[in-house]
Amino acid sequence: MLRDFEYESCNIGYDYQYPKEKGGGIKCINQIICDNILPKWWFECKGSYLCSICDMMFGKILEVKDNIECIICLEIKKCIKQPMCDHSVCINCFKKCYYGDETNVGEPIFPYPDIEDEYYEDQENQKWDINYPLIKMYNEEFNIWDNIKTKKYDNEEYLIKCPLCRK
Repeated sequence: MLRDFEYESCNIGYDYQYPKEKGGGIKCINQIICDNILPKWWFECKGSYLCSICDMMFGKILEVKDNIECIICLEIKKCIKQPMCDHSVCINCFKKCYYGDETNVGEPIFPYPDIEDEYYEDQENQKWDINYPLIKMYNEEFNIWDNIKTKKYDNEEYLIKCPLCRK
């Protein structure tokens, strides 16, 4: 693939890592799915505009089609052609099939939001056990929630296959 300066100039993206003040980065060519922004030097290193996640999961540019009926939710929307077959699903259903439920439903809420950043920077400090008793309960609840979520998505091959033909 040759470097595409027109693509780069038309697809400047911004996020916390590549803010507007610093000139931003370049959108992954599958950005509609992954929401990733690449550093401007990415093409020189990788030779493509695919982020590492898209490269590992799909290995190619995904084809986007407008006004197609999704085979899952049956709504007419912008759809993505599955990487291993000819079926197309809408963006939301595609994300659910490949990434699972990313909503973190049931995740425990940190009991002291005003000190959350400080806590995560220095978790080993004894003051958390002494002055903030709810943190211990939060950590126990979080570990239980995380284990359940991990077990749910371990070895679930259906998350990376077409929901219709299983290819």
